[in-house]
Amino acid sequence: MSGRDADRFAPRPQETAQTNWRRRWLPLLVLFPLTGALAACGGEAKVAQDIVRPVKAVVVGEAERERTFSFSGVVRPRIESPVGFRVGGKIVARLVNAGDRVEAGQVIARLDETDLKLAEGAARAALDAARTRRDTAIENFARARALLPKDFIARSAYDARKTEMDAAIGAYDAAEAQLRQAVNASAYAVLRADKAGIVTAVRAEPGQVVNAGTPVIALAETGETEIAFAVPERDVTRIAAGMPVDLALWAGPRHALKGSIREISAQADAETRMYAVRATVAAPPAEMRLGMTATVSIRVEDAEAAIVVPLTAVSEAAGETIVFVVEPGSRIVRKKPVALAATAPEGVRVASGLRPGDIVVTAGVQFLRDGMKVRLPADLEQRAAALKSSDGDR
Repeated sequence: MSGRDADRFAPRPQETAQTNWRRRWLPLLVLFPLTGALAACGGEAKVAQDIVRPVKAVVVGEAERERTFSFSGVVRPRIESPVGFRVGGKIVARLVNAGDRVEAGQVIARLDETDLKLAEGAARAALDAARTRRDTAIENFARARALLPKDFIARSAYDARKTEMDAAIGAYDAAEAQLRQAVNASAYAVLRADKAGIVTAVRAEPGQVVNAGTPVIALAETGETEIAFAVPERDVTRIAAGMPVDLALWAGPRHALKGSIREISAQADAETRMYAVRATVAAPPAEMRLGMTATVSIRVEDAEAAIVVPLTAVSEAAGETIVFVVEPGSRIVRKKPVALAATAPEGVRVASGLRPGDIVVTAGVQFLRDGMKVRLPADLEQRAAALKSSDGDR
């Protein structure tokens, strides 16, 4: 290397001083902002940890010893039967429609009675012929009875006339019965209501040919009104005939109705596996009509009593069903696993995991974590302490 090149690459005094300053102070200048940022993050974490979140909570009460079952039912008459002609024929008139009220003896429908009248006339003629044969046989036997003591007639002839008379009398009785049957058949051509009621369905129309017994209408008997509903097999063992029930109509009067269970089916429906139940209505209002929908509520004793909490208090964590319970005094929430039972009108039933007097958070559980401090109403802890004290006394 020449002298000129050595002078060119040799460090100058000014550049050496600047380089030394940068090496000494530049790392400190970079470190100060990082230290400030870390300090700020630590402050935010501390602030987040010190947040006291207000929550809604309830004090768990005593386990309910009663349980209410609610079912949907339909207003039905106690007795509803199909009504039809007792003879076959062609319907020529139907005088009622669905929804009509009928009285006992009122005409419902009529059949074409031409053939029935002909059968009645034939039965009358057969009765007249049988009467003639009977009278003749009686006269012949009377003469034979008068001649037998004088030996003017053989004993066999006497017996033959007696047998002929008995047969003629029997034939007359049969012809008389057939006439009465024909007369009744003619009367059966007019279908009358045998009881007062309401026509719930029409199943035959004029011009239709029906057999004896074919339903023409369905008639609901006026009288006791019932609520028909179905109970699943898991609950049917909890109810019994005579048990009181509360009834409420969906579209009818808003006041509560009282009733009692009259009948429980002995066998479940093959398709639904539900048991048919009938409940009588103690004092059915005038607004209650057949076919209305009603709610049936039955209160039963629950051997497996459970505590009830609002549904919003229940959440899930790590595959477990939990609630957040507030520790009295410190007001710190803790996760507590619980076992749920069936639902209740007020929420969900807790079979195990809670005790009377526990303070359970019911709103805002999605923002809570174990160990967080919360703010509660002032009187909540006092109520919880009082309930725990009374539970301990028992």
